Amino acid sequence: MPIEKKKPATRMEFGIVLHVSANYANWRTLLRITQEAELLGYDSVWLSDHFISPSGRPYALESWTVLSALAPLTHKIKLGTYVLCNQFRHPSILAKMASTLDNISKGRLELGIGAGWLRDEHLAFGFAWDKHSIRVERLREAIEIIKKLWMENQVTCAGKYFQLKKAALEPKTFQKPHPSIWVGGNSNAIMQVVAEVGDGWIPVLPTPKQLADGISHIREEMKQIGREGQKLRVAYGGSGCALIAENEKSIKKLAEPLIRSMKKPTEKSAWLIGTPKQCIQKIEQYRKAGAQKIVAGFYDFPSTKGLKLFAKSVIPHFK
Repeated sequence: MPIEKKKPATRMEFGIVLHVSANYANWRTLLRITQEAELLGYDSVWLSDHFISPSGRPYALESWTVLSALAPLTHKIKLGTYVLCNQFRHPSILAKMASTLDNISKGRLELGIGAGWLRDEHLAFGFAWDKHSIRVERLREAIEIIKKLWMENQVTCAGKYFQLKKAALEPKTFQKPHPSIWVGGNSNAIMQVVAEVGDGWIPVLPTPKQLADGISHIREEMKQIGREGQKLRVAYGGSGCALIAENEKSIKKLAEPLIRSMKKPTEKSAWLIGTPKQCIQKIEQYRKAGAQKIVAGFYDFPSTKGLKLFAKSVIPHFK
């Protein structure tokens, strides 16, 4: 029986996540998947930001270098970071890197950034590892500086963590007034940063209820400080969390190790696992919760079988 297509109130966007420290993460593979995604109609590609893999494997490409290399080899797909670790780059250099890439790509940058969470890579590579509240404070201050450098002719600030004196950043960003800054994370402290200085919120594997509750909380906080809550952009985010197949028998076979590790039914998980019909139903839940964008990596990468099936059988439902 064909799936009934109901036109959503707002158009959903779909992006893919490529993990720079994954087993498949070499330049040729990342380029191949990105170009395939663009041809298939995906809206964006997002790169993770690590020096080692979360499991501790000492291999990772540098995300911004890869993103910059992708820019002239693609045409319309947006280029995002899922998400940069604020600890790794001074906000002044990041603002300059971002404005440069936004100009090179003619306005295709989506800047995702978070407070950092992988302790081992900080200690191994000499980055300060402070408690979460301090990392969040640094993140808030960094975003404020980045936006000032993008928007103002000259910036002087004496912050707690960063100090600038008559800093002038040129060229300004291609996008006006500036590219969206997506703040990554699920904690209340991160949601407060979103409310105060962010343009978008991209939590990691939220359930529909968690997403809806978070949006309500952020918008209320935005209202309290005079920001327009309805302008908040919201994305579901997950790296390697999408697994799709034509039928349930194939899903059970492909996802068996994953399902065992989750210790919960797939319908209760925040992963996008299922047949095309089941994936559509789950994404509809996220859309109703307030998501405007789905950003997910496919479990079967570097294969593009899932990428193609999703583009053919799921994305058209939301166009």
